Amino acid sequence: MAIPLLNSFCFAVLPFLACQSVYAWPSIPQRSLSSPPWANDHGHNELFIPTPDHIIPGKKPLQYDQKRHYYEPHHNDETYKRAPCPALNMLANRGFIPRTGKHIAYENLAQAARDVYNFGDDNDDKVQHAINCPAAPTRLDRNIGNNIDLNRTLLDSLLSFSKDGETLTLEDMAEHHHLRHNQSRAESKSWQFGNSDATCALAQYTNLVGVLGRNGKHGLQTLFVEDVKKFYLAEDLPDAYERRELPYYAIEATQLIDRMTHHIGFQIMRPFPPGDHDGRDIEPVKAAYEEKPGCVD
Repeated sequence: MAIPLLNSFCFAVLPFLACQSVYAWPSIPQRSLSSPPWANDHGHNELFIPTPDHIIPGKKPLQYDQKRHYYEPHHNDETYKRAPCPALNMLANRGFIPRTGKHIAYENLAQAARDVYNFGDDNDDKVQHAINCPAAPTRLDRNIGNNIDLNRTLLDSLLSFSKDGETLTLEDMAEHHHLRHNQSRAESKSWQFGNSDATCALAQYTNLVGVLGRNGKHGLQTLFVEDVKKFYLAEDLPDAYERRELPYYAIEATQLIDRMTHHIGFQIMRPFPPGDHDGRDIEPVKAAYEEKPGCVD
């Protein structure tokens, strides 16, 4: 399956399916990328197996050829194509996928996501969402405005939801998402927010935690404002980035999404029910946390 343009994909749609077993292959201490990911498609992660002296999976430095994978950002023009998703643009800016962003086979893109982010094998399906998700964190909806390029006002809004000025918790991001939901609901001429829409929208937040999170005050997946800012503005890996030892499987992404929906006050039905795109909106306009002033669940 060949994908003509990189902006046919969004990082948020990958964790949709069920989890596979995580105990299958030995772990590799450090991931080394000496050749382009698309030259070596093997179709699975190198998986983590606990050992007596290394029980809990953590993160290891991503080793790659700096000369081959130099940083060279581009924007949409006649030669280059970029997506509404910084994770994919970073892969192109560093040459983990063709830098033009054109004519990329899905299998090549999926493998690059494994190599760099350790996205789980169960994310290697051909699910696509049309251009980007509704109520995206840093892009306008496509029926409202520019849904490809970063909207700096929306990014600043996201970062402002940090309660300590240094980190973003899932609850911080749930509250920002709810603002974006209500903004898009009010501005869109044809609004719908079914179960698949909600999954796509919320995954854009939870993937930041699952992939960029690192050791800090909120545990091993603390998401730092400085990392989020560089990831969106430069579309490059944060300076402190380390790659997960345990693949980022859909079951983990689903747990993070459910934590966000619990804070807001709704549930996502799985599997998605018939008629999920019939114009329904499964998210309430008034969130649960707004009904409990001064309380945090």
